[in-house]
Amino acid sequence: MNSAKVNIAHRHGVENWADLMHGLLCVNDVGVIHKIPRRFEAMAIKLFNSQTSMFCEKVRVVFAMKKVPYEVIDVRADERKSLLEYTNQRKVPTLNYNGECVIDSTVISARLEKDHPQNSIYPEGANAKGLCLAIEDWSDEVLVHANHSMRRADTPEAKQKAEAEWAALFNILDQMYAGKKFIFDNKMTIADISIFSQLHYLYTAVKYDVPAQYKNVHAFLENMRQTLKLKSLADSFDAPSL
Repeated sequence: MNSAKVNIAHRHGVENWADLMHGLLCVNDVGVIHKIPRRFEAMAIKLFNSQTSMFCEKVRVVFAMKKVPYEVIDVRADERKSLLEYTNQRKVPTLNYNGECVIDSTVISARLEKDHPQNSIYPEGANAKGLCLAIEDWSDEVLVHANHSMRRADTPEAKQKAEAEWAALFNILDQMYAGKKFIFDNKMTIADISIFSQLHYLYTAVKYDVPAQYKNVHAFLENMRQTLKLKSLADSFDAPSL
């Protein structure tokens, strides 16, 4: 059993170790154990999804790369009641993975890679993989902050500050994609997927266009649009396979 689960179980006085081992208890991202209702225990892959979430889109792309079938549960349809019943928390994406509760886009992506190694989401080599994971984390933590700043900017001063934050990030991204379709040569990895999901959210949900001077960022977005077979960047990705 995972040592983290053992430690959490000890803290919460869990007695039914069999349930913990077989995924019938959900450990959420703050370490709270929640008993999974029996109706969610069926062997199937179910994604608790919000179509506008950048992190859900990231996971949907990974599923499509892996060509792994799954069922989508739209959390907006019941105001997240089914998600709360299943996990006692509101975070998406959340996965019912054959009866096991898996939360967080990075954790879900890594689990899919482990169990379905075809069409790997990582580059070859330990050094390249480490860099890829670092870029994924940077995108998920830094770019998402810039997205939230722009979306919440309700005064001219706040918007100017948010635009300055994004300008610094666009400059970094423009250099990262100089002369490249993807960060790691011609292979789309989780680093590219994470970055695209944030930029796509900026365009579709925040309604902010990448300034024209960042030509490499625009080229990357067009390359990803073609790779993901989107008719336009206004579309949300939901294809079952790539």
